[in-house]
Amino acid sequence: MTTHYDDEAQVEQLRAWWKENWLALVAGLVIGLAAIFGWEGWQHHKEKRAADASQMYEELKDALSANKTDVAKPLADKLTAEFADTPYAADAELRVAAQAEQAGNYEDAAKALQWVRDHAKDKGLQQVATLRSARILWQQGKLDDALKLAEANKSEAFAPLFDELTGDIKLAKGDRKAARSDYQKAYDATPEDQPSRQLLQRKLDDLSETEPS
Repeated sequence: MTTHYDDEAQVEQLRAWWKENWLALVAGLVIGLAAIFGWEGWQHHKEKRAADASQMYEELKDALSANKTDVAKPLADKLTAEFADTPYAADAELRVAAQAEQAGNYEDAAKALQWVRDHAKDKGLQQVATLRSARILWQQGKLDDALKLAEANKSEAFAPLFDELTGDIKLAKGDRKAARSDYQKAYDATPEDQPSRQLLQRKLDDLSETEPS
């Protein structure tokens, strides 16, 4: 049977324990709340950054569609400077490069593609940028540089595209046999339902039709 004395002893014991441990309990509570609100704050920060980058990217696409390069360029620069860790920055540079290439501004296109090769988190985007960089060198007549870049960075997933490009470059260098070999590799690795396979077949046919007898 519990006595009044026992109750008072337990109360005193609880008071003593609280006196010794209240600071640790309060500190733990503060740390726990800080962690919760800190996580929520970080999540909000990430969501806001993503939203800002997305909006900027849409504005850039609209500017490029309207051929307003003077508007698009500052947007691309801001994306790469402030949102480099988002996929929007790399996509923006790829679009800027495409616009510059169409306009014949190969140096500007090469710079934008180099940024993607150096900073994109996605390996696929890096491969696309490398492929297009090699193509630009080919268009500039820098055949040896183009071939070296393409052959040194070929990946399995993008092999048909790289093989086709190296075939184009070797053909431009006058090496028809090597070009045909690369076209054939690209053709064999391309699924039948892909339109690019028909183009490769035409390239192979053109070489066959003009082979010296």
